[in-house]
Amino acid sequence: MPVAQNERTPLLGNNQHAPSSASVEDEALLAHESAFDAIQGLEHGVDPNASAFLPPPDRSQLNVTPAEAIQEAEHGRPLGMLLLVMGAMWIGTFLAALDGTIVATILGTVGSEFGVSKTVGWLGTSYLLTQTAFQPLYGRLSDIFGRKPATLFASSVFLVGSLFCGLSRSFTQLCIARAIAGIGGGGLTSMATIVTSDLVSLKARGTWQGLGNLVFATGAAIGGPLGGALADGGIGWRWAFLVQVPLCMIHFAMVCWKINIPAGPGSVSEKLRRVDVWGAVTLVSSVATILVGLNLGGNELPWTHPAVLSSLIGGLILAGVFVYVEKNVAREPLMPLSVLFNRTPGFVSLACFFVSVSQFGILFNVPLYFTAVAGKSASNAGMHLIPNAITASACSLGSGLIMGRTGKYRMMMLTAGVLAFLGPLGMCFWNPKHTSDTAYWLTMPWGGAAFGSTLTITLVALIASVDPKDMAPATGVTYLFRAVGSVLGISLSNTLLQNSLKYNLRNRHVPAEIAEKVRDNVGFLHQLTGKLHKHAVNAYQDSMHAVFVWIAVTGFLAFVCLFFIEEKPLPGHQPVARPRRDNAEE
Repeated sequence: MPVAQNERTPLLGNNQHAPSSASVEDEALLAHESAFDAIQGLEHGVDPNASAFLPPPDRSQLNVTPAEAIQEAEHGRPLGMLLLVMGAMWIGTFLAALDGTIVATILGTVGSEFGVSKTVGWLGTSYLLTQTAFQPLYGRLSDIFGRKPATLFASSVFLVGSLFCGLSRSFTQLCIARAIAGIGGGGLTSMATIVTSDLVSLKARGTWQGLGNLVFATGAAIGGPLGGALADGGIGWRWAFLVQVPLCMIHFAMVCWKINIPAGPGSVSEKLRRVDVWGAVTLVSSVATILVGLNLGGNELPWTHPAVLSSLIGGLILAGVFVYVEKNVAREPLMPLSVLFNRTPGFVSLACFFVSVSQFGILFNVPLYFTAVAGKSASNAGMHLIPNAITASACSLGSGLIMGRTGKYRMMMLTAGVLAFLGPLGMCFWNPKHTSDTAYWLTMPWGGAAFGSTLTITLVALIASVDPKDMAPATGVTYLFRAVGSVLGISLSNTLLQNSLKYNLRNRHVPAEIAEKVRDNVGFLHQLTGKLHKHAVNAYQDSMHAVFVWIAVTGFLAFVCLFFIEEKPLPGHQPVARPRRDNAEE
């Protein structure tokens, strides 16, 4: 009897056989198998930027043999063909990783050129906002229209956005272009993960995910120094975006050539009704409106100004609308509230939120510290992000391997929480007069180690704690919190920096006109001489320390949330029950 197909079974052939219906026991067994395989796959870590808004595992993935074409790819001409296909998708993963760190190192240069250093955080925020909105939608839209069209759409939009970034002539144009790129960027990593799930058996999926992690780590490690070198070398920061265009073209061509996974059967209109568009719109509108108020308050306008208050209040109202939509309107909500208010899923979501705030605060402020306070070049500043990027992926992979062998994760999880606090705490003591280069380098890895470990461990803890049928919505909630945390990590740290800098410059008696120029243009800082230069740099140093204290606080809050996550036995590691001995035998 042919298996019933749905939009998550695009690879099934009509000659496959499976039961047309399942008993309650069958469904429970299927769900348990799904949770077990998910944990086994996590032995190889998770991509720090990958999407978890994927179609939940179902009968097609677990109990039905893959389509004949995929069998050939894995067993006949396996490696060559599969590496070629996945290599095409991993170009997108590489681009997403490269983009994140390459932009972090050019913030100071961009802010100085346009005279917008006090609002330059929008360069990262505008990208992450649209990425947050569209990333959850790619899984469903690729089910409707097919993996290939969805991937090509992501690649082409990212290409157009990157091209417009390189051609921008104002900061407003640049932020709009970054927002366009974010629409495509949301699909680059998502579609790579989805296609991996389609083409690779569950047993081998962890290995392929591990390879994807290496690609991501390479892109993230290269991005920082490359961005700095382009900004310093006379070529110009615009090439940090333009250099991504040919890579996008290669990605587009490879996907056109090799990716051919069809859309699943079913009515397009029915599938579209299942997409939580209103949830995505209200979420991003809420976050964006609150960010406008936070960026204006104390920076451009007083906190009591009507524009600031209306933005903050309007954002909170939109947040309420988002909750209403998720509870009463969405058929398949981005944030199922019933899952969120359980102990472990709730604390996992909060831990992911705080560790993302911390990590993105580090990525977007450390290069600024080295250029503004330590007086280093942009390329040197970018080099300091390499330890963070490498340890993030390495610890994600390592923690997964350890859990797979031991079935334990609580001590590792708490250790990651301690590192999330100690890493930024060490940055609070940075001082260019007394801190050696070795001390700088030794401080940098721990935040990345905490970030990578936390993502993998909390996902395992989540899967082990929820009813298997709730695994997909629960992971969706945690990734949503992570996405919002990354946006706020940039925006809140920039707001704190600018408010603190305004206060410290005034407190050190720097003339108001010069103070405003320092806040608008980081490069102007090093045009000053004598005591004025000393006072301005010291004011910047004190302000950066305030930011690092804030990042350390978010790391500590992540640890607190991790502390309340229960350790559950992992599938395959439950203690074996001893057989009861008969009274007669005693």
